[in-house]
Amino acid sequence: MAVVNKTSDLYRDELAGGAVPDPQAVAGRIKVATGILTNAADDSSGSSYKICSLPADAILHEDTIFDVENWGFAAVRIGTLDDVDALVSANTSAATSQSPRVFGDANHGKRLWELLGLASQPAGNITLYAHAVANATGAGNMPFRVVWIGA
Repeated sequence: MAVVNKTSDLYRDELAGGAVPDPQAVAGRIKVATGILTNAADDSSGSSYKICSLPADAILHEDTIFDVENWGFAAVRIGTLDDVDALVSANTSAATSQSPRVFGDANHGKRLWELLGLASQPAGNITLYAHAVANATGAGNMPFRVVWIGA
């Protein structure tokens, strides 16, 4: 077996003249938005709840989590204004919390716009929303923590 000395993709291959590493991946800063969404018992299907706005090039961290156990709907859908389930689509009875990312999954290191399935990176920020796809089953709340890596 050969003895090798290799580096991660956080280093440029000087000899081969490889790609320059992404500075956001090399030395980005962890940023966190934390809050609570609330709904009333008479909120109807089609309602939307603004969560937060993130830079389109943010790297969504696996510590992002939505506590859905007390959300007042039978289902939770989290995405953008136009794509209601781009990040999360689950029944609230199936789990007490939902995370759109798992460490080391196929989306590792991808930008928010890529996770949302957009064809190209839009300028500026992308706003995340929770959506009601049926009438509320009762009043409720959904604490959340959105964690991302940014410049």
